[in-house]
Amino acid sequence: MLRKTFVIIPIILLALSGCSSKSKDAAVTGAAPTVGAPTAPAATPTDAATPEACPTAHTRKFAKTRFITNAGLAAGAFKRYIYSPYRKGSFKSGAKGQKRAIVKAAAAGLFTLDQLRRAKANVQADPTLCKTLSAPLRAVSTTMKSMVDKFKKGEVDPSLIGASSGALEQTRGAAGSAGAGFKDKDVPANMIGG
Repeated sequence: MLRKTFVIIPIILLALSGCSSKSKDAAVTGAAPTVGAPTAPAATPTDAATPEACPTAHTRKFAKTRFITNAGLAAGAFKRYIYSPYRKGSFKSGAKGQKRAIVKAAAAGLFTLDQLRRAKANVQADPTLCKTLSAPLRAVSTTMKSMVDKFKKGEVDPSLIGASSGALEQTRGAAGSAGAGFKDKDVPANMIGG
């Protein structure tokens, strides 16, 4: 039974994370996705970090509050399911529950990336946050994505975990200086997978 669980969970994770970005690009640009042909990434305000891309007025209600919530959930999931198990040695070869810890870390990583995506959208809706947090959020998203890609393959890269932690703390510091400091929020276990 336990072996079946270890086989089924990664398959589900790969299926969920394997969703193509073509449909998202089509929704943004209004174009129909083509099958088999690579698509050029659409230029969106969330991709640019230049001050010109930042809005001059608030474009979403409670953007700062939403950012604080999303960033706190991302930080909490990272700390609970990735950083703490790494510090305890749960990802080391031969450790008890190593495979389960890696699967949970992959699921938490996907959750973290989603929360960072939402936080980025909220930052782009607030002129003050946009100017100070676009670059740090892009950096933390990039390192987290690399780390999650390794977890999905069943690999653990300690340097990526450390880099992700550092980028997250840099983002936390920049957010605090912008008046949007966030703390780690507890993530319900059912949102990650137990």
